Amino acid sequence: MIEQGADERFCHNCGTPNAETYSFCNRCGVRINFLRPLPTVADRLPGRYPIRFDVEYPERLSRLLIFVKWWLLAIPQLLIVYALSTVSGVIGFVAWFAILFTRRYPKGLFEVVVGFNRWGANVTSYTGLLRDEYPPFATDPGRYPARYEVDYPEKLSRWLIFIKWLIAFPHYIVLQILWFIAFLMWFIAWFAILFTGRFPKGMFDFIVGVMRWNYRVSGYTSLLRDEFPPYSMAAKAGPGTRRSVILSAIAGLVVVPAFIGGFIALSTLDYSETHEVQVRYSDALAQRSTVPIDVEGTEVVLLGAEDPVSLGQTRTPRAGRRYVRFELEITNFDSLFTSVDRQTFALKDSRGREHHPALVQGVALGGQVLSGETVTVGVVFEVPLGVQPSSFTYSPGFAAFFPIGERVRFEFR
Repeated sequence: MIEQGADERFCHNCGTPNAETYSFCNRCGVRINFLRPLPTVADRLPGRYPIRFDVEYPERLSRLLIFVKWWLLAIPQLLIVYALSTVSGVIGFVAWFAILFTRRYPKGLFEVVVGFNRWGANVTSYTGLLRDEYPPFATDPGRYPARYEVDYPEKLSRWLIFIKWLIAFPHYIVLQILWFIAFLMWFIAWFAILFTGRFPKGMFDFIVGVMRWNYRVSGYTSLLRDEFPPYSMAAKAGPGTRRSVILSAIAGLVVVPAFIGGFIALSTLDYSETHEVQVRYSDALAQRSTVPIDVEGTEVVLLGAEDPVSLGQTRTPRAGRRYVRFELEITNFDSLFTSVDRQTFALKDSRGREHHPALVQGVALGGQVLSGETVTVGVVFEVPLGVQPSSFTYSPGFAAFFPIGERVRFEFR
């Protein structure tokens, strides 16, 4: 039996002692009924993971709030949570060195981070349609029917701080799949709340379980605890076994290099299409236009070139360099957007060096050519003396920024 203190009230559901100011149980999250105290059960049960998260299931939810929670009511909360997460990142950086030298997470900083995480958990529960009560602008426990708690660790491992992210990597792969399923359930639950005023209990428990799993993993990787998170959504799950740690470490050692290698390989691939046009440089200097080239609904004509070109006394090239100017006629006849700015042009010289424009003349408002509009654009490059242009490229769409889309390249000979 637990003796009740003068400043404690016991939860009628689980018997946990709570501070007198708490409106919701610190362990199970239910609204405390002060008329039925039940003095049993300690707050922390042995064998369970030391990061706990739960949300009290609501019997009814507002049909109207689902229309305004995300984009209107929660905006101030989301801005604060974003700021708090930034501060938590700074604190985590400081804590990393504290653990390295002392094996301890400074308790004051620990409580600050846990409080920030609790605030975020409350807001996520609200925006995720799990509760209708507006989250308090506070980090205190027991003030919202969502519970987030982390037991303070007396000692932490110095060497784990170097590899936690690697060991936990398989968790994030599993969580990506679970979050995808959870988002589908949220979508279905939105309509369920709209028509019935209730969040389907099975979906509710699944989403809370995914959130619980996520908070355990994020608490582990952010150095709050050393116990390996279980591959489980259950509230009663204990720390991961030695076997799960070993298997996760092996999987991390295999998956992370493969993931990085695959990302590098994909980033080097180019899925764009380039329309190459052979042009005599002497013809370009003689202002002989090329035939129109269709680039994703944008018609491009190279009108001519000037080499060298003078921009007047106010703008002169650097010593040992000269200005070269190319003139284009660009028509947007069937394109979603046609960009005309410095990012969309590139020049390569006979030495293989690439140059970006020093100046783009005649640019349309906002750097865009509107549908049905034709503009004449002058593109000026600064190149070394004695070096001839070898190609001039224009990418009106996605190809200017990503390895997709189409571009036109004028090859000079």
